[in-house]
Amino acid sequence: MRLEELAAVAGGARIVGDGSVEVADLAYDSRRVGPGALFFCVPGEKVDGHEFAEAAVKAGAVGLVAERELELDVAQLVVDDARAAMAPIAARFFGDPTGELRVVGVTGTNGKTTTAFLIREILEAAGMRCGLLGTVKQVIGGVEEEVERTTPEAVDLQATFRRMLDRGDRACAMEVSSHARSTSRSPCSRT
Repeated sequence: MRLEELAAVAGGARIVGDGSVEVADLAYDSRRVGPGALFFCVPGEKVDGHEFAEAAVKAGAVGLVAERELELDVAQLVVDDARAAMAPIAARFFGDPTGELRVVGVTGTNGKTTTAFLIREILEAAGMRCGLLGTVKQVIGGVEEEVERTTPEAVDLQATFRRMLDRGDRACAMEVSSHARSTSRSPCSRT
């Protein structure tokens, strides 16, 4: 997918350099960048992702999503908020999986895990194959997997939704942490 196609959903993104460059993958961790990746320079509490942009380019990134123009010879999408831009860009990149996948998100202080498990069981009993994203496990296409965090970053989340669809799930019951909502890790492309 071309960078300019991804820029179209990033709300006011300014393209610096070649917008026709082909993006083959998305990454927000410079250690996971491979050839053709678009790297998100996300500022964190302790570390600023912009500091890893050069390493990402050396690892094969063909573009950056940054909050300021960087002096690197690579295409860039300059946005107001790199983390917020990650959700719509990831949704577009993975083919807007939540356009097909019915997603039920559960948030709150207590009972998220139990409620998400119950929703999944109800949907499965009604004949709708349902994935699960939760604190203790995730289920994709009927196969249990380990989890890293309650609500993954948008890149990982959209990739997981795509895997669910590809493996036959038609719905997803998921826990949504309040922290994820406050940091723009939207479970759906249309929030």
